[in-house]
Amino acid sequence: MYEQVPGPLTALVWSVRAGARFDGAVPGLAHMAEHMLFQGTERLDQLALNRRAAELGGNHNAETSYETVEILLEVLNEDVEDAIGLLAEQFYETRIDARRFAKERRIVLDEIRSYQEDPLDFLHERGWEAFFDAPIGRPICGTGASLRAMQPEDVVRFLRRYFVNANSVLCVVGGVAGETVRRAVRRHVRADRVGKPARGAGARGKARGRLVVRGGPRGQSFVARFLELDARIENLLAVGVALDLVGADADGALFQAVRERYGLGYEVSAGLEVGVGWAAAVLSASARPGQADRLAGVVDEVLAESIARPPTAEDLARARKKRRYGYVASAQRRLDRALVLADATFTGFPLPEEAERLVDGLGDEHLTSAWNRALQGRSLTALLPG
Repeated sequence: MYEQVPGPLTALVWSVRAGARFDGAVPGLAHMAEHMLFQGTERLDQLALNRRAAELGGNHNAETSYETVEILLEVLNEDVEDAIGLLAEQFYETRIDARRFAKERRIVLDEIRSYQEDPLDFLHERGWEAFFDAPIGRPICGTGASLRAMQPEDVVRFLRRYFVNANSVLCVVGGVAGETVRRAVRRHVRADRVGKPARGAGARGKARGRLVVRGGPRGQSFVARFLELDARIENLLAVGVALDLVGADADGALFQAVRERYGLGYEVSAGLEVGVGWAAAVLSASARPGQADRLAGVVDEVLAESIARPPTAEDLARARKKRRYGYVASAQRRLDRALVLADATFTGFPLPEEAERLVDGLGDEHLTSAWNRALQGRSLTALLPG
């Protein structure tokens, strides 16, 4: 996918439908494969690979979600052809050396420990695991046990199966000429690695109600509310507008209640998690130790008020304007735009300009009813007493 945006820079995203929902029997496999993309290829060792990326530009990184693994790079326009060559080398030629694998496995285990030491991450992971069944309910990084059981051959098989042309998209956004992109694709995309598109395992819901999470880091209380959503695009767009009113922005009801009305804690967040065939809204907040029950009551109060006192036309107009700003802002940043293009390819979620048009076409009643349905569906409140 190619979009020309005037200017001296171009962003590249090579996205593969090979996220954590494709781990199979080895949780954390997709994330480990992402790490190994930077450990060397058949031609370049780890240091040479990263030096080459530094010569070309910035933001050379990768991300793993439940749906995709994405390799990112932003470069000057004149370096785009070489940059596509470097991404292709990572995509096709990553070499799984046993010693590099063992080293990187230790790194990922340390990454897992860092999440376990953060109270909000700890609570989210435990709550998410209870709310969704495997594979969506499993941690993207895997667990200590799954990482220790993982072998280099597992990553080799994973890359061979999923890192194929038919299961990926290359998104190019910036000032580079289209002919340069076409020439680079002809030169670097391999005809012997076509493969087949992947089909992810289904996303099934699990627990509902209330979950008190024991153990974990101490020092603060946290509460997270998970709401399972109808994954149809129109519904998700409507719930997104509602979250702008109910959620964690400074004018949002949850922020105002937790931080301003009751002065309970600093941390407040609200957002959507979306994949193919599944979606959830997640709201969370913090308080001092021993206040988890009170904090959960405040979250309940905020959500109940959002139904009992529907938003006014002025409220909804403000939320629509905020959402429009978000759509426009993401479209202005090349790397964000390339990521959006990649996600749209695999999830079917509309591009920002199309989402803006769809939201404009949704009546106020539709926005309100979508939020009410979300609150009446399956939900889980996870508490970390602190």
